[in-house]
Formats: sequence, structure tokens, C-alpha cells
Amino acid sequence: MGCLTSRLWRRSATRLEDTLLTSDGSLGNHMNIAVALCNFPPHRFDEHTIFFGDRLNIISEDDDMMRVRSTSTDTEFFIPHTYVSKVHNRWLFEGISRRNAEQLLRLPQNYSGCFLIRESQSCPGSYSLSMRHDRDHMHNVKHYRIHQINSGWFYIHKNRPFSTLTQLVDYYSRPFNGTCCQLTEPCLLHDLSTTVAHIPSPKEFQRSSFNWKDLSRSMIQRQLKGDEETLVSEGLRETLNAYFYITEESSCED
Repeated sequence: MGCLTSRLWRRSATRLEDTLLTSDGSLGNHMNIAVALCNFPPHRFDEHTIFFGDRLNIISEDDDMMRVRSTSTDTEFFIPHTYVSKVHNRWLFEGISRRNAEQLLRLPQNYSGCFLIRESQSCPGSYSLSMRHDRDHMHNVKHYRIHQINSGWFYIHKNRPFSTLTQLVDYYSRPFNGTCCQLTEPCLLHDLSTTVAHIPSPKEFQRSSFNWKDLSRSMIQRQLKGDEETLVSEGLRETLNAYFYITEESSCED
């Protein structure tokens, strides 16, 4: 996969930490986590490679490079800032593009309702909610603009403003919220603990051992008369009775 590095969007006057404050004024789950936006080093595919979507623990950083540890291989790397995106509170991704967001949400471990919030490309200083919405076997990603009013509050729908992004996420995690589906879980990154158990498994249907080719007219008539334990539903029995009545009358007329 080619590298889609993060870009430095023009930041708003609002700090990321301020947007994450919960109702009691705390930051909640705030850890030094990042996600890889490309394979690194490029053109290498072994245990010493960081892959797109890998979860990374940030050990240290300077102006240009980060020292990170991959949670998939437990290997340490020095990687340029532009090759990763910092993740706050599990769902706020710094400096990623719309295309980055779509590729991350389409990773196999994600499913309908998985989401992230990112800084808007088209409207610097604002945010966008990106969420996966699976329909008809298609892995779609929907995007909603998060507007910010002068008071610093946020909204997707004008009649539902929130003082923090955390409150906004809490509300849109409920059903019937005006979006395509409710938020279920922050975008899942690849690490050793990540499984695809969250993906709804397909329904299993037991194949019947009954062979319709072995079914004779006399056998059906015996079941319709109740002589044996029936394999035929009541509605089908009435239909078959009507069919046999018509065919028998036709044969008599001949």
C-alpha cells in the first residue's frame, strides 16, 4: 500500500485537549497512541515492518521523528511524524485526510458503526465525523461536518449543540440520532489483541436431508391425510389438496 502521509492542516485556536473535556472537566482516556498511515520502511514486509493501520505506542518524539513501539510486533522504530497520526481518546485522529479515514475504517477488523473524528480538510479549524456504514455487502464510509459556533460549542444538527466532542460522541452513540447509524466503537487499529470477533458472523442455515426427488404423489397424499408425521406446512397442505382435487376432476372428465 502506498504511503498516504498526514498533512499539517491549519489549526484552530481551540486546543485538541479542550475539545475532549468531559462534563466533569477531566480528559478521560488520553494516551500516547498513534496509527501508521503507510508501511514503513517502504518495500519491506517482515517482522521489522510497520504496516498501514498498525497501532503504535509513542515512546518519545522531537520536531521531525517519533520513537514508537508497534503493538503488533513489539518492535521499536524511529519514524517521521508525517507517516503517522496521533490518536486522542481512541477516536480523535490528528491531521489525517478523508482518504486516510476511509482506508482505516475499511480495515477488516472494523464494522458498521465504527468511527473516528478528524480535522476537516475543506474547512480548517472544523472537524468531520467519519463512520462506517455497511449495506448490501458494501463497506461504505459516511462523513458528517461538525460545525463549531462562536461560543466554542459543536454540532452536526443545529438543534443538538454540545460543549465538547466527547458529549457529541456520547449522543450519536444512541439509536435514532439523525445519522445513517449509531456509533458503535472507535476505529479499530491493528494489534495483537485485535480480532474480527466484532464483525457480525453470517447466519448459518442447516441443509435439510429431505430429498424432494424421492417424494411420490402417494406419500404426499398420506401426509395430507395425517397418516404420518407431516413435513408439509398447513398452508402448503391446503394448496396441495386443492391441486389434487382439480387434477383428479380433470382426469375424471377425460
